[in-house]
Amino acid sequence: MTRTAASVAALALLLVLAGCGRYPRDADDMTAQAAERGMRVGASHDPPWLTVGADGAVHGPEATLVEAFARSHGYRLTWIPGSHDALMRDLERARLHAVAGGHHPDSPWKPKVGWSRPLRLRASGDGAMPERRIALPPGQSAWHLAFDGFLLAREERS
Repeated sequence: MTRTAASVAALALLLVLAGCGRYPRDADDMTAQAAERGMRVGASHDPPWLTVGADGAVHGPEATLVEAFARSHGYRLTWIPGSHDALMRDLERARLHAVAGGHHPDSPWKPKVGWSRPLRLRASGDGAMPERRIALPPGQSAWHLAFDGFLLAREERS
C-alpha cells in the first residue's frame, strides 16, 4: 500500500469512528427522554405481580422493582394503566419506556419488543419464583443495558 493510500485509509477510518458516537445508544433517545420528562411505564393488571387499583394506583413486586429503578436514576415515574396488547403496541412504537405485568411465556410480543433479564421475584416470601421479565422498547440499547444493569446489581446485593 502506498503512503497516500494508507493516509486515505487512515483518514476514512477516523471519519467513520468519529461518526459512531457513544455506544450503546438508543434509537429513540429513551434514556434522554426519561431524564428530561420522566419514565412512562405501562401497567397491565396481573395479580399478584402487578395490580392496578380502581383509582389507577399500581402495586406489587414488579411495580416496586420499576419504582426502585426510576428512583435509582432520579427519573420521575408515570404509570400508564391499560390493556396488555394496547400497552405493548405503544411500547413497540417507543411511546412507553417499559411495560410491567401481563407477560406470559408464549407471548406473541416476544419477537417484537425487548425483554429484561429475569426479575428473580417472588409473589410472597416463600412463593415460587417463576421467570418474570419487564418488556422494553425495541432498539433502545442504552436503555435496555441500564435496566439490566440495575437488575444485575440488585441480584448481586441479594
